[in-house]
Amino acid sequence: MKKKSSDAKTAIIILSVVAVIVLAYIGQDLYFKWSGKLRTEYLFDTTEKEVIAVDGFVVRDENRNEGSQNTSLLKMQADRIYIPTVTDSTSVAAGAPIAYAFKSESQAEAYQESQLIDRKIAYLEELQSQENLNYINVVALNSEIVSAVNNYIGIVESNRLSAASDAIQRINYKITTKQIATGTQLDFTAQLQQLQKQKKSLQSNLRNPQTVAAPYAGYFVSGIDGYENAVSFQDVRTDGVTASQVDELMKQKPEETTDAFGKIIGQHTWYFLCNVSMNQLSNLKKGYYVTVSFPDKGIYDVSLRVHSISDRAGDKVALVLKCTSMNEALSTLRKERAEITVRTYNGFKISNDALREENGLTGVYVLSGNVVVFKPIKILYNADNYVIAGPAVYYNDKGEIDKEKTPNLPQVETYDQVIVKGKNLHDKKVID
Repeated sequence: MKKKSSDAKTAIIILSVVAVIVLAYIGQDLYFKWSGKLRTEYLFDTTEKEVIAVDGFVVRDENRNEGSQNTSLLKMQADRIYIPTVTDSTSVAAGAPIAYAFKSESQAEAYQESQLIDRKIAYLEELQSQENLNYINVVALNSEIVSAVNNYIGIVESNRLSAASDAIQRINYKITTKQIATGTQLDFTAQLQQLQKQKKSLQSNLRNPQTVAAPYAGYFVSGIDGYENAVSFQDVRTDGVTASQVDELMKQKPEETTDAFGKIIGQHTWYFLCNVSMNQLSNLKKGYYVTVSFPDKGIYDVSLRVHSISDRAGDKVALVLKCTSMNEALSTLRKERAEITVRTYNGFKISNDALREENGLTGVYVLSGNVVVFKPIKILYNADNYVIAGPAVYYNDKGEIDKEKTPNLPQVETYDQVIVKGKNLHDKKVID
C-alpha cells in the first residue's frame, strides 16, 4: 500500500514539473510576442548534407568465365594447403606468384611461422639500429603513439583484420622507441639469435612448395562470399540494371564455394547498385559525382560517379554508381546499407521563425546596435524548421556580380545577430 502511495506521489511530481516547463515555454512565447523584447540568434557558418539512405549491391570484375567455369576464382586441389603470399587488394601481374600450395598442414604451419619470425627479426633489427635516441622529441613520440593506437582502432572498426597484426607491431615499436629514448637500456641480441635459430629449424621442414600464379592481371582478394556469379560485371557496365533486378539481387542467397582459396578481380572499377524513389532522383543525373559512405563497415566519403539510371518502374528507378578506387576495406563490400550525399550546402542555418518578407524579398532582420536592419538572403536548402541560406548575391556567366539581380542592400554575414522573435519589426526601426 505504501508503495502505491509513493508511486502516485512520484507521478504527481513528474506531471507538475512537465506542466511548469510547458507553461514557461508558452509564457515565454507570449512574452516575446506581446512585449517589445526581442529573441535573437547568431549566424554561424555551417554545412548541411542532403543524404539518401539506401540498401544496395556491389558488383566487381570477378566473374570471368570460360565455358561454365568462373576463372576469377582460384581453385585448389583437395590434397593441398594454400597460403597466400600477397595481402588482400594487392595488385598482381599475370603469372605473378600469389600463393604456395603445401602437401601437408605441418609444412603450411611451418611456412606461416617462418614468415612471422621474419617480421619479428626485421622489427628487432630496426630497433637495434637506432642511434641518438636521446635527441628524439618525446612529445612528438607521444603523439605518434596515440596516432598508431587510433590507426589500429580504425582498422578493427573497418574489419581489416589482416592489417591488425602490423598495426599492433607499430604500436609496440613506438612504445619501445620511447623507452629507449628515455634512457631504458634494451639489448635484443639474445632474442635475435634465438629467432634465427627457430627460423633455421623451420626451414629444414619446408620442401619446395608448389607456387600458384595469377591467371591474369588484377588484384588479389582472399575472401569468397558466394556472390561472385550473382550478376555479370560486363552486363552492368554496358547495360546497367532494372529496379526489379536490384530487388532480386538483394533477395539472392550466396552460393556455397569450398574449392577456392581466393579470387583475382580484374580491375579496380566496381559498381554499386541500388533503387531510389523518383523524388530522391531529382538531384541525380548521369555523370554527376556523389559521396557515398558505408557506415556498417566504417567506410566514409568515397567518391562515386552516376553511371546509369534505369527507366521508371512504379515510383522507383535503379541507380548504378561507379567507383575506380580500391583498397582492402572496399574489396569486402557486397550487400550494404549506404548513405549517398547528393548535395552539400554551405551557408547559415536560420530558423524559419526568423524569415521575413520585405518589398518582395526574403530575408532576416538583424540587430545592429539598437537598430533593426533588413538583410536579404538566398535560400539554398529547406528543412522542416530551418533553412540553409547565404547572402543574396547573384553572378553572371563571367563570374561577376549581377547588379540587376543582387539587391542593393546590406548582406548577411557571420556573427550577425538575427531577430527570431519580436513585435512590430521593420527595417531601420530603433529599439529602445
